[in-house]
Amino acid sequence: MMQDNKDEIFKAFIVAIIQQTEPLPAAVQSEFNKTGATFTTKDIRKLAKLHPPLQKSYQETRTWQTTHSGIRNKGKMVRPNSALEKEKTMNAEIDNTSSSISNLQSLPEIIEQIEQKVSSNKLTELIAKIFSASDSIQAAQSFVLPLL
Repeated sequence: MMQDNKDEIFKAFIVAIIQQTEPLPAAVQSEFNKTGATFTTKDIRKLAKLHPPLQKSYQETRTWQTTHSGIRNKGKMVRPNSALEKEKTMNAEIDNTSSSISNLQSLPEIIEQIEQKVSSNKLTELIAKIFSASDSIQAAQSFVLPLL
């Protein structure tokens, strides 16, 4: 199993935040604002669990990071062969599940863009800005998406 890496956790959190379509509930937003700029990976995990849609996106991203870490850490640009993967699957339910989660199809591209364009220091800075904003979802989208 991949050892948790601070940057991987921060990237997963940012990806999860920018995938949200609704503002956070007031109580969750309040917890974000209380966290401030001195957050830890433990804080990130705790905050992700406070809001089920955020938790789901965070877990999907962490799962993707974990299952693809071997490919990504070899320093090669290896793209999955989607045609081959589709030929090998006999379960139509998998296709239905992935098509119902509109953001999941772009998950690898989002993670790749963040890895290429956002430094470790910038990740920390972005999360601090997200936590201090009155609407963390809107802030994340306005701070992160232009970088990608």
